[in-house]
Order: sequence, then C-alpha cells, then structure tokens
Amino acid sequence: MTTETIEGRDATQDINELIENHLYLVEHVVQQLAARFPRHVDRDELRGAGSAGLVDAAHRYEPATGVPFPRYASIRIRGAIIDATRTRDWATRRLRRDLREIEEATSGLEERLQRRPEDAEVAAAMGTDERTVRSRRAAAVTSTVLTLDRPVGGEEDRSSLGERLTEQDEAWLPDRALEHNELVGTLRTAVAHLPELLRRVLVEHHFEGRLLRDIADDLGVTEARASQLRYEAIHALQAYFATSFDDVPEVPEDAPGKRRRASYVAQVAAATTWRTRLAGVAPAPSTSVEISA
Repeated sequence: MTTETIEGRDATQDINELIENHLYLVEHVVQQLAARFPRHVDRDELRGAGSAGLVDAAHRYEPATGVPFPRYASIRIRGAIIDATRTRDWATRRLRRDLREIEEATSGLEERLQRRPEDAEVAAAMGTDERTVRSRRAAAVTSTVLTLDRPVGGEEDRSSLGERLTEQDEAWLPDRALEHNELVGTLRTAVAHLPELLRRVLVEHHFEGRLLRDIADDLGVTEARASQLRYEAIHALQAYFATSFDDVPEVPEDAPGKRRRASYVAQVAAATTWRTRLAGVAPAPSTSVEISA
C-alpha cells in the first residue's frame, strides 16, 4: 500500500482507518506477552511499543499478498514489543527462563495454598534451594532498566518510582546542597573581612597547615602572640556566625576585644548580602577594623 490514491480514496485515510480499526490487536498481543515479563515491567510501555508496531504494519501492509491484516499486524506488533524490551533488558535468555519457572511455581503454590508462598516452598517445588531462588530474583532486578516516572502506588497513591527512592548522597539533595553552599560562602566572606594580620595567621595555620612558631617568626612576634592572634580571629568568626546560624556557641564573656568584635560583625553584615554570602563573594571592606589592637 502506498500513499497514492487507490480506488478513488486517499491511501493515507485508508492507513488511518486500518490503524483505528485494529487497535484492539495491541491490547490482545500485550496480554499474550505480559506473562513472559516480570511484574515490574510497565505494561503501558509494552502498549506503546505495540502501537508503534501497528502503525508500522499499516504502512507496510500489501493486500496483494493475500495475508489477512490482523495476522500480519499481530506479528509486527509482537516483534515491536519484543525488540523494545530487549533494548532495555540486560537479562540473558537463561535468566528469563529461570524467572518463568519461578513465576510458574509461585502461581501454582498460590492457587493451592491460597497465600503467597515462602521462598523455601518455591525452592522445594522447583527442586532447588532458597539461595538459588533469591539469586535469580536479584539478577532480574539488576538486569532491568526502570523509568523513574513509572507509577508504583495504588489507586489512592499515584507516586512514581523516583519519588519512592531515597537519595543516599546528601550532596544531591537541594536543601542540603543549599545549606552547604551557604555555610562555605559565609565562611569565605567572614575570613575575607578579617583584618590582614588576623586573616594571615588564621589562613596560614588552619588552611595551609603551618606551625604557629613558623608564622610567629615570619611576623617577628612571639609564638604566644601568634596564638593570641589566632584566637582573636576565631572569636571574631564565631561572633559573626552566631548572627546567621543556630547552635553556634557564644564567645566567652572574658574574651578580649568585645567592642571590636561587635564592630567587625556590623561591618560584615553591612558590606554583604545573603546572595554574596551564598556565592562566597566578599568585596574588600572600605575600612579596616583592627580587632587585635
């Protein structure tokens, strides 16, 4: 059949009518093949592949061959469904045969026992052991690619497979990623606004791993003074973080430089916004607050 006019009618119209009049074949073939596939295989995907096979059959059908269209279309639909499942199925034929045996044994026991059989009962009916039954089922799960949009709930719960899965890597969770970026960006901002001397001691000791005595030698001060500068920098950061995050311990009341820390916190708050802190962008402060004086 071509798209030329046949017997005074548009061939395209004939093809459309052929498809519409034989849509029932798709459901018929899907029902025949459904028993061959595991229960988790989406039947809507089988119907979609079968519909594509029906359309292809309608375009390729040649009435002159004498083969009835339903017979020809059923073959094309069946082939389209099998081809579609093969592209997303990594299981071997042997594994599929083993799974059919498990399904048949399970169905027979369910009918006889009027309940879901245990793995031991299925294994006994098959003449094997529980480990073999479980390993074959596990192999089937890992050999099938599932779509995350596939609905898995009941009539009242129409959630998808993707909504049921729990993300194990917290870095991919939007809320956790936002919290992490905010924390890191705020730290970068706070460090960037420290006075140069405090910032140098803090960065070289905590981020570069240098010893305080080496830092003190470079600065021409005692190691005790370098340690004091480090604590002053930490207390300044602690005071600022307490204004933005919960559960941050308060700076000890007897810690020196209380008024200067307050000025530092006010300066950072005035010079930045939540957007710049989230991005870790810290413009250079217009004035220098000397906390360590």
